[in-house]
Formats: sequence, structure tokens, C-alpha cells
Amino acid sequence: MHTCENSDLASALGALSHPRRIKIFRLLSEARGSELNFSRIQAETQINDSSLVHHLREMERKWLVTRQRKGLETWYKLSPDTLRHSMDLVFEILNKRYQSACAA
Repeated sequence: MHTCENSDLASALGALSHPRRIKIFRLLSEARGSELNFSRIQAETQINDSSLVHHLREMERKWLVTRQRKGLETWYKLSPDTLRHSMDLVFEILNKRYQSACAA
């Protein structure tokens, strides 16, 4: 099994430290391993084009998404898909934590 340094993991997870990137991540996660094109991601997230390009590039640099050109369209998906399962668990834990804190 390949192991990563803590700094590598922190860097990758740091790419999710922006609310818009979490929004993009969740949208791609809901695609369950399928690709989504740029136009669909933009329409679903309502993030303007230049900002979306910036966030997707940052996520790609940190190996969270892959990009593929098909004709005039650019398609994105989570990479690897196993990341989706891990982050689903993280989001579930954090949602429960913050829901109970807000209810108190």
C-alpha cells in the first residue's frame, strides 16, 4: 500500500477548505464515479466561470479530481472514487457534530 506523508495529506485536504470546493466535491461525489462536464458543474453550483476554473484547477493539482477533454467539453470526476467513500464518512461525522452543537 502506498503511504503519503502527513504534509501531502494535509495539502490535499486543504484543497477542500474552501466552501465552493466542498460544493464542487459534493456534486462530483453525487455523480458516483461518473464524469460531469464544466457546464453542468457551473449550472449546479452557480459559481461564475473564472472562479470555477480556479477551484477545479486547485482540486486537480491536489489530485482530488481528474479532467478530460472530449471535443469542446471538459469533463471532471473525483479521483480516485474511493476518496468519495472516505469523504462521505467525514461529512457525515461533521454534519452530526455540527447539528448537535447547533441544537444545544
